Amino acid sequence: MATVTAFQIPGLKIWFWSNDHEPPHFHVKRRGEWEVKVTFMLAPSEMIEVLGSVKPSQRQLKTLTELAVAHRLELLEQWQQIRESETSR
Repeated sequence: MATVTAFQIPGLKIWFWSNDHEPPHFHVKRRGEWEVKVTFMLAPSEMIEVLGSVKPSQRQLKTLTELAVAHRLELLEQWQQIRESETSR
């Protein structure tokens, strides 16, 4: 597991799984409440998938989407670095 470095949101854990599958995405979790997967190269209306039965607030979803769009290149670079380091082992 690698922490996303492009941005942080207080109270949320944001990470990549080092051996995760395509397409490029990261996970976000509010401990004990909800978890989502953000496929950041998709259109903003399609990038968030709620994992579980509890959904974040609309404000939280909007913030995640805006940050993912604003930091797409950094996120993609980190995703690729993690994947490359995993395959070179």
